[in-house]
Amino acid sequence: MSGFDLADLIPLYLDETDEQIVGLGDLLLQLERSPADEKALREAFRLVHCIKGASSVMGFVQVKGLTHHLETFFEQLRAGGRALDRPSLDLFFRCLDALRDYHAELRAKGESGVDFSGLTALVIERLGLPAEDSGGGPLPEAAAPAPAPAPDARPEPSLESEQVVSLTLLFESGLRWPDMKAKLVLNRLSAKARVISTDPSIEQLEEAESLPEFTIKLAAECGIEELHALADVDGVSEIRIETGPRPDPAGPMNFTPEPAPALAPAPEPTDPTPVEPAPALATTLASPLPPKGEPQAEVVTGEKRPKVTETVRVDVDRLDQLMNLAGELVISKARFIEISRGLEELFRGSNAQLLASDTSDRLDSIARGLEGFQAYGDGSTERWASQFRRLRENFRDIQDELDIIRQGRERLNAMAEAIHHLARVSDGIQRGVLETRMVPIGPLFDRFHRVIRDLRLSSDKEVVLKIEGEMTELDKRMVDELADPLIHMVRNSVDHGLEPPDQRERVGKPRAGTVSLAASHRGNSIVITVSDDGRGIDGERVRRKAVSNGLLDEDESRRLNDHQLIQFIWHPGLSTAETVTDISGRGVGMDIVKSRIENLNGTVDVRSEPGQGTTFSIRLPLTLAILPVLLTRINGETFAIPLDHLDEIVEVGSDEVYRIHGKPAIGLRGRVISLLTLDDAFRPGEAPPACEGAEKAAKKLTVAVISNGEATAGLVVDDLIGMQEAVLKSLEKNFQPIPGLSGASILGNGRVSLILDIDAMIEMATSGTAQPVG
Repeated sequence: MSGFDLADLIPLYLDETDEQIVGLGDLLLQLERSPADEKALREAFRLVHCIKGASSVMGFVQVKGLTHHLETFFEQLRAGGRALDRPSLDLFFRCLDALRDYHAELRAKGESGVDFSGLTALVIERLGLPAEDSGGGPLPEAAAPAPAPAPDARPEPSLESEQVVSLTLLFESGLRWPDMKAKLVLNRLSAKARVISTDPSIEQLEEAESLPEFTIKLAAECGIEELHALADVDGVSEIRIETGPRPDPAGPMNFTPEPAPALAPAPEPTDPTPVEPAPALATTLASPLPPKGEPQAEVVTGEKRPKVTETVRVDVDRLDQLMNLAGELVISKARFIEISRGLEELFRGSNAQLLASDTSDRLDSIARGLEGFQAYGDGSTERWASQFRRLRENFRDIQDELDIIRQGRERLNAMAEAIHHLARVSDGIQRGVLETRMVPIGPLFDRFHRVIRDLRLSSDKEVVLKIEGEMTELDKRMVDELADPLIHMVRNSVDHGLEPPDQRERVGKPRAGTVSLAASHRGNSIVITVSDDGRGIDGERVRRKAVSNGLLDEDESRRLNDHQLIQFIWHPGLSTAETVTDISGRGVGMDIVKSRIENLNGTVDVRSEPGQGTTFSIRLPLTLAILPVLLTRINGETFAIPLDHLDEIVEVGSDEVYRIHGKPAIGLRGRVISLLTLDDAFRPGEAPPACEGAEKAAKKLTVAVISNGEATAGLVVDDLIGMQEAVLKSLEKNFQPIPGLSGASILGNGRVSLILDIDAMIEMATSGTAQPVG
């Protein structure tokens, strides 16, 4: 094996053993609930044995020694020679943490300095072996390891609550941009329902010269009234809704329902942290583990195993490079489409061939007339006739060239079809690359069973973790970056939010507090919430802390409502905790959480009700690279509005603009919408009030209604260019960060379009925090 290097196997070793460590941690949480679960004990023994074997092959002596003794411990548990108690579990968890740290250093540096000698000695002590025993003795051979279990099939949503809805939009006669209106409604509906099909299709929308109606077939759980409200945008004259039976399981859908197993007893939950607790469940979790001799309920796992999927391990850097290439492909596609449209417009309506034919006939007629005069005229007539013959011959050459141009025009149509096909292939490649990078958020959420377990023990509180939407997919880079912010939020929820059990009972709450983690898709974004049913955030306490820290003066603080005051928790050094604990209370971290989320082009918001609890909401784009946008022209420049923040597009007359406290606003279906321009956000105090020029000119305003989840505003634009997918380029890396702009993109014509940061722009314009730019 000349040239073979074990170092080349380190990535493979890390990938496999890291998965085994995660699985072992889940099994330990399961054994904490059911210490006599023989299946869990066998699987835990198998995983430890695998880690030991892999570390032995790689020559990691310390890891081999530690896992050897852990293997002995689990063998004794399997044989009934000892009972699993709390100190042993705590020691096992410490060993897993040390293995994670060892692997993290190994992955980052190629070597690790983590010392396992102390933990190995503790495991030997728990085993009751002499301190000199280093694990060199032979270990009794265990039975052949059971095959690895198939990936856990997470429960999928039921079809019982879904219904098929056919929704037809009839557009107003002479409406501008009906295709954009159709896409906008489709984008709004996709946030609440699953789109099955459209008529015409999305591809045909871009080619349609007129669009009197647009039909969307949906599988929806929400009510008809909510769907009607989402589709009721400016320019839609009528909405027809028909309902049908529940969607066919064989049809296009996002999940496959599992049939209930026949004649099987109702299974007990195997999740280490209860989801819907019985009244005494949390007390059971906090009590010592039951003796091994007590009868334990048998855990029944799912009978049906999903089909095993073949996978290939790919370096994430390769996926990043592939994503960059896909972004460049999107730019090139847009360039081709731009050139094709320009050529089509250039040749459209051209009648050069007809004019050439008519001119040729006239020249022939003049030449024949001149030939008739030759017998009666002098030599000059002959010269004129000769010149016309040469002119006619030259024109025939011109006709030949025009015929070549005609053939080129026909080939241009073929090229347009090829570009259209290329665009479809490009879209397919782009979707494929995006889907390759998408991973379920479930493994990230599953880490919090262990986090909640540790917090429950360290805080003497009874805590139940509830997880929803674990199959929601997100870009892998985002999943990696979300771990620390979510851990900090969960720790704060347990430490600051949840009351002690006795205090909860006094106010009529269950002894066990609930911390919920949920994820869901909303349009082109994913929303992750961290909530608790604790005491909530005291706005008055935040106000006093903000004043004492010099963030506000007393008079200014009195003018803010509770929601505005709560936002000061994002400031560094501000904490409402009365005492500092090992978990939190120093006012360090929430500002870092917000900055980490904003670095992912996301937003984070907090809402709280005293006595009811607190909810943190994180909103993120599905991917960091490609963003669907609406291109607009403002002051002669092109700006992109992310579709996820675009509610609708309306046209209003100058007589429909009102002044409220001196600021322009419009009425839209019973709502008052403030109007703003880019100058309001980027050049405060330097420009005339929004819409003043339009009002003087008595013309109609084109308004893009934008929202950041909290506030809604109308952005005045000069013109709408169209919708497209923009490849996001960082301003911070290529220029400098600018508040109100999330990045830039290269258009099909080679020019640069700035992408508006709607959240920051609305906040800057409405809060008076805008800073002059440029």
